[in-house]
Amino acid sequence: MEGKDKTPLRLRAVLKMSVGWAALMLPVMAAAQEPQLDEPAAPDIIVTGSRVRGAAPVGSTVTTLGRAEMEASSAVTVDRMIKEIPQVFDLGVSENSRGQSGGSGNITYGNSVNLRGIGPYATLVLVDGHRVTNNSRSIDPSVLPSLGVERVEVVADGASAIYGSDAVAGVVNLIPRRSLDGGEFFARSGIASRGDFHETSVGAALGKVFDRGQIMVAYEHVERSNLSGDDRSFFTNDQTRFGGGDYRIARCAPGNINANGTTYAIPAAGVTQGTAGSLVAGTLNKCDELDNQDLAPEQTYNSVNSTGRFEFNDWLSVFYDGFYSKRKFYRKSAYSNARLTVPQTNAFFVRPAGFAGTSYTLDYNFRDDVPTNDSYGSAESWQITPGLRVKLPHDWEFETLYGYGKTKDFSGSYYGINNAALNAALASSDPATAFDPYGLGRTSDAVKALIANQIFLAPTNGRLKTYEARLNGPLFSLPGGDVKVAAGYERQDFTVALGSARGGPTTPITFRHFGRKVDSLYAELFVPVFGASNATPGFERLELNAAVRHDKYSDVGSTTNPKFGINWEPVRWLKLRASYGTSFRAPTIPEIYGNSNNIFGQSYQNPAGGAPLQGYALSGPNLDLKPETASTWSVGADFEPLPNLRFGVTYWDVKYENQVLANLSNLTILGNEAQYAGTNIILRDAAAAARVQELLAQGVALAGGSFPGGNPANVTLFVDGRSQNLGVSITRGIDFTGTWNGELGANDNLTVNLSGTYLTKYNVAVTPTAPLVDRRNVIFNPLKFKGRASVTWDHGPFSTRVLVTHVGGYRNNLATPNQSVKSYTPVDLTFNWRIGDPRESGFFAKGLTVGLEVRNLFDTDPPYVNLAPSGNGSGGYDATASDPVGRLFAISVRKSF
Repeated sequence: MEGKDKTPLRLRAVLKMSVGWAALMLPVMAAAQEPQLDEPAAPDIIVTGSRVRGAAPVGSTVTTLGRAEMEASSAVTVDRMIKEIPQVFDLGVSENSRGQSGGSGNITYGNSVNLRGIGPYATLVLVDGHRVTNNSRSIDPSVLPSLGVERVEVVADGASAIYGSDAVAGVVNLIPRRSLDGGEFFARSGIASRGDFHETSVGAALGKVFDRGQIMVAYEHVERSNLSGDDRSFFTNDQTRFGGGDYRIARCAPGNINANGTTYAIPAAGVTQGTAGSLVAGTLNKCDELDNQDLAPEQTYNSVNSTGRFEFNDWLSVFYDGFYSKRKFYRKSAYSNARLTVPQTNAFFVRPAGFAGTSYTLDYNFRDDVPTNDSYGSAESWQITPGLRVKLPHDWEFETLYGYGKTKDFSGSYYGINNAALNAALASSDPATAFDPYGLGRTSDAVKALIANQIFLAPTNGRLKTYEARLNGPLFSLPGGDVKVAAGYERQDFTVALGSARGGPTTPITFRHFGRKVDSLYAELFVPVFGASNATPGFERLELNAAVRHDKYSDVGSTTNPKFGINWEPVRWLKLRASYGTSFRAPTIPEIYGNSNNIFGQSYQNPAGGAPLQGYALSGPNLDLKPETASTWSVGADFEPLPNLRFGVTYWDVKYENQVLANLSNLTILGNEAQYAGTNIILRDAAAAARVQELLAQGVALAGGSFPGGNPANVTLFVDGRSQNLGVSITRGIDFTGTWNGELGANDNLTVNLSGTYLTKYNVAVTPTAPLVDRRNVIFNPLKFKGRASVTWDHGPFSTRVLVTHVGGYRNNLATPNQSVKSYTPVDLTFNWRIGDPRESGFFAKGLTVGLEVRNLFDTDPPYVNLAPSGNGSGGYDATASDPVGRLFAISVRKSF
């Protein structure tokens, strides 16, 4: 188990090893690090990607984000630090956007890790090598405070043979601190140069390393304010000034009467029957649909974690790690709007000249009548994982662990539109109980309260029990070294309660309870054919690895997955590597059973241009859902032509089948409508209306929005948003890294780093019968190129770093004609001043670091994207490829004692 057994000697070994991998893969490096690429892992250390002690993953590389890199990062939480790695794409489960597959379940606006854009649930997140409790959807790495993390190890390679489900694109292992001997404190505050966005964080960690063990505890508090779309000019429906479309809508305040196809714009001062002559036929008020909406919600984090280890004697020790985290969020929503049907019985009814009908429709925005239907909630989780380690004869080792944890997520809103009450008020002939849609504010407060009293409460409670037993040691010796094996058994016992309350303010929460049990057996073999003792020209080192794992699920069947790897060093400065394996992902419980069983009214991007289209999406269960499967392989090389110059390159291939796609939150799906032909995922006109009416007859309720004119027969667009095994993807690409370190003088050091990911192929079929289509460099898909480069200059106690992040341009196929989106290249500048000597003892003598940073130094705006603003993210810009915050100034203080 990673990081579990660290005597001082072993600690030095693991740090040396971690730094070595960091030199290959990390985009930001500390100048003082001097890694050795050709050193194997220390005998008692397990590295992410392998279960074998003393063996780094064979055929795969490890990207390490260590203490130096986390402290240098401008991000305030661990999840955002990980997103700085180029292989990580912000697609799916993100606080900024819920529009892509998998994002609809992200009702608490958390973040997870999506390696290479393959899928938000295709990356497995571990803590110290073991699974942790989650909300049955994804794991947010911010459950651990950054001060409590020793390092983050990322293996961007299929690893289901090692770890089981979810490790299709790779594994992220959060390794908590066990080496801290003393204390640390830090505080940071940043503010954007535009708007009132700000973020603050404070934290402290205490640790003690003693002869027989260690103990550590860390705490962190982080606050990030909301970022309102009103503070960013590019988030607007009227994009004509940017050369884009006019996406303004007619549901405005004041609104628009539509009488037998003739529109009448209600004047700004309102209208009564006595002023009906002021209505002009053919006029139309147009407005932004998403005024007041947040681009990113307000978030508050409180997290604590702890580790401990105690050696009873030379062969028996105990250890544990544990954490508690609670993240609260508040997201401001846009003002509610609807197309109303106003009958002539309405107490305030205004009849346009020449209109003889008994009712008409009126497009309306409730901004002046009822509160916005904002979202509130939290994500709370905790887990404790104790373990026992026994050292056996002949260098064998046995470990057993037990994990117990719980999650409690909650999302709620309290001011949804009550369609029944609204329609009753529209029909009322009594001014005291009628609703006034004519801009004069004559609706009584009591009526307004009834109209906006619909609640939506969605709690999710989970519990996880894990049991693990592992055996690890050498089988026999070869001239190249010891042949080693690791084998083990794991059991997961997961229960989840999906709650829901939709309706009036007294609607009770009802829970659906589900469970899943997983029994797993695995084995891994490491064979060093050539090593230091028998190296020969052409074979300085040759290592082989084979692993296999069998998982049996109580609800979705069984699976067996192998993996093979090879490392070959023909010369000391060059290592060639390759791997092949299969992986899988079991569908989550919410994917199978649905977060709810409801219909939601939503605004969809119109690929033909103009105002968004009103459509209705179904959320519900799919009991026929099957696991996803994948085959992965990679080849690569690491070389060190000079002692201070290192490079690494990896070519990888992932074929992913039976991918689960959920289109509930995909508000741009109409741009790919042709690919869904024959699936009934998208229905139009009469077919759409018939399907909605069929669902209503089955008891499926409308949970969001309203039907046009209050009648489901008027529906013209339906989207089946349930999770389904639809997708097939083939993804290929190249990862590259490089670092150069040079001494400019006795107290001057310069470090240059670069890393990036270049996709050579990303072909997708959104349904089993659809053709494979090249989606590389297409909006809301993995982009062809992402890269980072940094230059760090250390001059005595001063350190300056310039960091450049580049996201390549791509094609926006959701606009007509298609748009070429420009690249995005923000530049960050950081300055640190180290005061005191961190090697000294005592509170006042130890090091103090003061930092100044400017994120996005040149205040580079996100590139313009011709896209209507969406309730689930993006609009005028792409939330998955750029940061709308802009320039941010920050100051930080870090103290060791």
